[in-house]
Amino acid sequence: MRQLLTCIFILLAAAVHAQQNKVDTFSTDTINLRGIIFTADGKPAQKILIASKQRDLRYRHYSITTITDTGGNFVINGAKPQDTLSIWNPNYPATTYMNKGSRYMVIYLPIEKVYDINEQNPVMVTAKRRYPKIIPVFKWEEDHTIIDGVEVSPQFPGGDKKLFDYLQQRLNYPPRAITNNIEGTVQIAFTVVRDGSLTNFRVVKGIGYGCDEEALGVMKQSPKWRPGIVTGRPVTANETISIEFKLTDK
Repeated sequence: MRQLLTCIFILLAAAVHAQQNKVDTFSTDTINLRGIIFTADGKPAQKILIASKQRDLRYRHYSITTITDTGGNFVINGAKPQDTLSIWNPNYPATTYMNKGSRYMVIYLPIEKVYDINEQNPVMVTAKRRYPKIIPVFKWEEDHTIIDGVEVSPQFPGGDKKLFDYLQQRLNYPPRAITNNIEGTVQIAFTVVRDGSLTNFRVVKGIGYGCDEEALGVMKQSPKWRPGIVTGRPVTANETISIEFKLTDK
């Protein structure tokens, strides 16, 4: 009986001991990552805190971290092959770097932050003005450069149909052309300026007998057009229009 009690006591003691020394086992894919960090001007960055996205297995609520030595070197044991490294230092903006399986990284920090202790309320130094303040004057000149290829062509207000109605309501067949049985097409060229005004009228093709003058006169009375557009801006562009004078037998 005494031997049985002794065996039971030994088994209980072993169970308690095993429970007190329980070991958790984790399986994770990690690497030993080394590297060096330089400042923006190429000098080794000292005392820079680097944090891996991987959690420390002993303290699972915290990331694996390390600090660069005097030569800017660092070592992170247990980083993920595909990991995100966060760089922390009060003198630099917080930045992150991706590691895609590399075991050695070379990192260059951004330009060091410069703190202005009173940027919102600068120290003011005043003095009485001795001479009148000079106000800059900018001279703006109209750009008359003519663009051949426009993205949006100049247009009569209301579109082509309104233009044709405008011309038909105002054009008259010159009596001299009717008397001489003159027919044909008159082609008028003109320039639409950036402000929509029309200028530089000329007859490209004419038939005479007052028809050319009639077409020119009506076009010169035209209201402003919508100018041509290139890259969202109004430009000066050339246009032409054809006006046909035709006699009928009715």
